[in-house]
Amino acid sequence: MSPPTAAGRATSLPAPSGRPDPEQMRRVMGQFVTGVCAVSTRFDGPSGTGHDAIAVNSFTSVSLDPPLVSMCLRADSAFLRRIRTEGAWAVSFLGDGARGLVRDLTMPSEQRPPVERAASWDIGPHTGCLLLAEGPGTLECAMHQTQPLGDHVLVVGRVLGAVWRDEAPLAFHRGAFTSVGRPA
Repeated sequence: MSPPTAAGRATSLPAPSGRPDPEQMRRVMGQFVTGVCAVSTRFDGPSGTGHDAIAVNSFTSVSLDPPLVSMCLRADSAFLRRIRTEGAWAVSFLGDGARGLVRDLTMPSEQRPPVERAASWDIGPHTGCLLLAEGPGTLECAMHQTQPLGDHVLVVGRVLGAVWRDEAPLAFHRGAFTSVGRPA
C-alpha cells in the first residue's frame, strides 16, 4: 500500500510483478468519477416472464452512429448469462435519490428483494425490460457483441430507444456515492 501523500502529489510503489495488484488498481480507479445505472433484462421462468436487474458503474457510450453503448460484467455473472440468452437489456441512469436501490441491486441475487418491487418501473416498449420511471435517462438495447477481457466480459449493445430527463445523476467516487448538481 502506498504511503499517504500531500494533496496533488503522486506516490507510486513498484509492484513486485511489474504491474499493479488488484488493491492498487481499485485505489487508483476509485479516483475516476463514474455514473451509476441499473441494468435490467427479462427472462422466461416457470411462472412466466421474470425480470432481473443489477447496478453497474462500468457503462459508457461507444458510438453515436450507429448508436452503441457498453458495460463490463463479471465473466461468472448469472446476469450476463441471462442477457446473452435474452439478447436484450435496458439501462436506467440513476438519480441522486436512488442510493437505496443500488444497495438492493448489488446484493447477491438469492438475497435481493424481487426487482419488480425495488422501485417504480415501466416496461420498455422496445425490449420488454424494466426501465426506471425517474432518473436522468434510459436506454433500451439489443445485444451487439461480447468480448471476454480478463475476469470480465465487455458487452456492447445497439441502442433501440432512448429517453432523456433533466435530473441530477448519482455518481460514484472513492468507493462512495456523491451527487452532481445541474449545470448552471
